[in-house]
Amino acid sequence: MFAAELLKLRTVAATKITIAVGAGGLLLTQVLLVTLLPALANGALGADVAPSELGPTDPGTAAFQSGALDILGGGSGMGSVGAATIAVVLLGLFAATTDYRYGGIVATALAQPRRTRILVGKAAATAVTAAAFALLLAVITVAVLLISVTVLPSTGLVLGWTDILATLGRGAIVVVLLALLGLAVGVLVRSQLAGVLVVVALLLLEPIVQAFAQLFAGALPLWAQLLPLSLGRAAIAGGDGGAVLPWGVALAALAGIVLAALAAGAAVLRRRDL
Repeated sequence: MFAAELLKLRTVAATKITIAVGAGGLLLTQVLLVTLLPALANGALGADVAPSELGPTDPGTAAFQSGALDILGGGSGMGSVGAATIAVVLLGLFAATTDYRYGGIVATALAQPRRTRILVGKAAATAVTAAAFALLLAVITVAVLLISVTVLPSTGLVLGWTDILATLGRGAIVVVLLALLGLAVGVLVRSQLAGVLVVVALLLLEPIVQAFAQLFAGALPLWAQLLPLSLGRAAIAGGDGGAVLPWGVALAALAGIVLAALAAGAAVLRRRDL
């Protein structure tokens, strides 16, 4: 099942387009991060923006460079949802819904009657593909950071390669987990169009819900920090970027959410008609 599901992901156009859009979006985000934010903070663009509203803006600091290594493009600290994040979740969604869209799920079930094994095969193939996607995103972030610290004046690489690899490693795990979360949503929803709408709505609603929760509570409640994107950002930050939850706790909580979603998907897949 693993080889068959991996072949599907490698050959369908949706996977290639999703990866291309995610990589292109991350490249644009990172270039803007290392050029636009310092310019805004220094007033070079003439915009009246307080540096405190932008997060770390000095390219020569460890905090800024750590943010620039966020392979989901969340290093600006503005809580926005980037193209890379959406692409990662959609990658998993398409791994689940493509079979339903083209009717391949029937042939898959005939070849493997045990539906839990079908989901395990899809999850394994999605995880491998997401890991390869994460490697591409990591190459982009490192390349942009190295070029920026070489070109920008009074800037040098202050992070050690151990810290760089640790940040990228945590980011890769988060990418795999978010892709598996998208897979679970796809199994539960089945419809590709409905799944895309659900994923986009959930990703865009999370920062809005957090903003309202912080507005009414005066501080960000703990429950609002346990949402998937927040957990992913906290895990990648590794204790930096103002994250309250330790990165290990955040990673474990995100993994728990993903496992619960996959378990729900397995239960539904076993019981319903194809």
